[in-house]
Amino acid sequence: MELPRNLLCIIIFLLICTAHASGSEQAAVALLQWKSTLDSSSTKNLFSWSPTNSICLWFGILCGNTTSHIIGLRLPGASIKGRLDTLNFTAFPQLTELNLSSNDLHGAIPANISMLQALVYLDLSFNRFKRIIPPQLGSLSNLIDLHLNNNNLTGAIPCQLSKLPKIVRLEISNNNFDKPEFSPMPTLQLFSMHNMGINGSFPEFILECPNLTFLDLSWNRLSGSILELLPKTAPDLTYLKLQYLELSNNNFSGVIPRELGTLTALIILDLKNNPLSGPIPVEICNLSNLHWLNAAGNNLSGTIPPCISSMAALKRLELWNNQLEGELPVTICLLHSLKYLLVGFNRLTGHVPDDLGQGQPLTIVDLSNNDFSGELPPRLCNNLQLQQLVVNNNSFSGLLPACPNLTYAWVGQNNFSGDISHVIGKYPNLRGLDASRNQFTGMISPDYFCQLLFLEFLDLSGNQLYWELPSCLMKLPLLNFVDLSRNAFSGEFPTLTSPNCSLTSLHLANNNFTGGFPSSLSYCSSLTILDLGNNRFNGKVPSWVSHKMPSLKVLQLRSNMLQGCIPWQLSHHSQLQLLDLANNQLSGSIPRQFANFASMIQLNNGFHLGSTHILLTYSNRALTPYSDRINLIWKGKYYTFEKAIGHMIGIDLSSNLLSGEIPTELTNLKGLQLLNLSRNNLSGGIPNDVGNLKALESLDLSCNELSGRIPESLSSLTFLSSLNLSNNQLTGPIPTGGQLGTLNDPSIYSNNSGLCGLPLNIICLNRSSGSAVNKDADPGIYFSTLVGFALGFWLWFGALIFFDIWQIAVLTCIDRVLNMIVQRIQNC
Repeated sequence: MELPRNLLCIIIFLLICTAHASGSEQAAVALLQWKSTLDSSSTKNLFSWSPTNSICLWFGILCGNTTSHIIGLRLPGASIKGRLDTLNFTAFPQLTELNLSSNDLHGAIPANISMLQALVYLDLSFNRFKRIIPPQLGSLSNLIDLHLNNNNLTGAIPCQLSKLPKIVRLEISNNNFDKPEFSPMPTLQLFSMHNMGINGSFPEFILECPNLTFLDLSWNRLSGSILELLPKTAPDLTYLKLQYLELSNNNFSGVIPRELGTLTALIILDLKNNPLSGPIPVEICNLSNLHWLNAAGNNLSGTIPPCISSMAALKRLELWNNQLEGELPVTICLLHSLKYLLVGFNRLTGHVPDDLGQGQPLTIVDLSNNDFSGELPPRLCNNLQLQQLVVNNNSFSGLLPACPNLTYAWVGQNNFSGDISHVIGKYPNLRGLDASRNQFTGMISPDYFCQLLFLEFLDLSGNQLYWELPSCLMKLPLLNFVDLSRNAFSGEFPTLTSPNCSLTSLHLANNNFTGGFPSSLSYCSSLTILDLGNNRFNGKVPSWVSHKMPSLKVLQLRSNMLQGCIPWQLSHHSQLQLLDLANNQLSGSIPRQFANFASMIQLNNGFHLGSTHILLTYSNRALTPYSDRINLIWKGKYYTFEKAIGHMIGIDLSSNLLSGEIPTELTNLKGLQLLNLSRNNLSGGIPNDVGNLKALESLDLSCNELSGRIPESLSSLTFLSSLNLSNNQLTGPIPTGGQLGTLNDPSIYSNNSGLCGLPLNIICLNRSSGSAVNKDADPGIYFSTLVGFALGFWLWFGALIFFDIWQIAVLTCIDRVLNMIVQRIQNC
């Protein structure tokens, strides 16, 4: 019997609804089961996943408009932690989007993701997935976007991925894959494989992807002529990033090819940190749509082409750290969209164009480490948008322009002048200022400095500033770094009454500060570097330094008038790496407790300072925080260390009134690189276990009253490159071998009357007794005396010998004596 048509429609509708309900129920069960396997502490964002709620209202769930089928699972950055292979993918037949990026998922990527045949978008990036990419992903025929970047995936990339018929975007960066061997992918538009450690030629399949618009191969070790070939095979590129390719001599053509000028659709061109050389081709000026040109960190030479004004859309120009020369072209002022101008660390000369900044939204300007001269253009801050100005290490002069919105300024090592208070008044929003080594004058006015509530670092060293230190400078809530050294500040350190000091580094060396050790520093519990050297501080070094400043790593108090004993409590500093108390009037003995310096006991696994003298390296300071530094007498020379502070381990107690013996316990400090105890009244011997100081590079024990022998273990110090034991009372032979063989300057051991051996011109006749003979004495005197004695003996007593056999015996004996004498003289 035929059913009525309306009834048939109702039945079909009910069946469909039942099927839909069944599908939603299966999906809910699968998701709840997966949730139960996740780390319970990471599921706080999934609290809505409950049977009491409709699944379409669950967090991260996307349902279709007309049905309750789940078409999307969006959980990026949801902080979930667990595995993905516990999720039943068969419950999601209509899922088109799976986004689980930026979570803490681990284990392998499950192969049964391939059951999601409707999948269009798959993002598993920024997790901790391991092992290989399952080849089954190549069966996802509807996939357009695939993001597997930033995981711990390894091995070969399955060639099946290149068979995805609709793939448009493929990101596999920041993994440990082998080089992909893909077939042509005509639909591919975005491909990123940076930082995969791939060696060899660049993947040639890229040249068979004609629709590419985005390509990032950075941070690999690739070779080939990709820069010349890409413009022909991918003419529609808008984003090309090839930085840090660690290219060998055979990679690239060595220059920026002119063909790049044909990629007129380019918006971003990043060639940073490659060995590209030669001039910037003028064809680059054809890239009229380019927003960002980055060719920093190469060996480019020649001038910046004046035609750069044709790149009308340019917002960011980075050419720093090259060999560019000549003047900054005037036409650069015609780039009316320019925000970032970074040309530091080149060989540019002349004046900066007067119109720079006129009608330009400049935000960051870096002209540092060139040879610019003249004044900075007054229009530089006309647009009121300039936030970071980096012009240090040039020959600029005159006054600084007023930039009311400036937050960071590096203007040090120039010839700028003016009253410092007026200068600071031009920058009310300052967070950091380096105005060191200029010709600024005047005194620091509290009225200006106390208003800089957001100031983070301040460097005014090497100017002509005077007066007293304003107390409010120590109370600024965000101030970490202060360097006022090499000025003419005087008076006592200001008194603080509240524990709000946030300083981590304080440099006041080479001024005229007086009074006792600043008691106000007891409030600066975060200090890691304290340099008060070359002032007129007096009194004792307080014992509270150890517990009031527990984070101290560098304590430099040299060249003051400090007196009394060295407090043994300093040994409580678990992080102290550099202690410099030289050139004071400290007395007493060296505390044996110094053997307890925890940070000096362990060998430093970093590089040794002996190979890195002055370290003021460029790190594009327009974009990075301020780096601390310390001035130090190292191996008899004055150096400024910056990046190496974390590797500095040393003790300098020279030029004091210390007495007693050198504590043998100091030989426990195996990480020590510098030890200077010279110009004191130390007595006794050099500790026999001095060879335990395996990291020692510089040792100075000169101008004391040390006696006894030089320990043989000294020759085992393989890094020792500076040694001074002169002006003591040492005796015996000088040890030989090892690194001591390279230290052949006689002055190292001079004015020790009992020493012998190389490099001194004193021979050791008896190594057991240490008796010595001066090698410069004329050996002919000894020869004549001994020969005369032998001949005399023969002439006087020969007549007494009557028998021939006696004559023969006596003559034979005389010949043997003469031969022994001649041999001894030859050996000398």
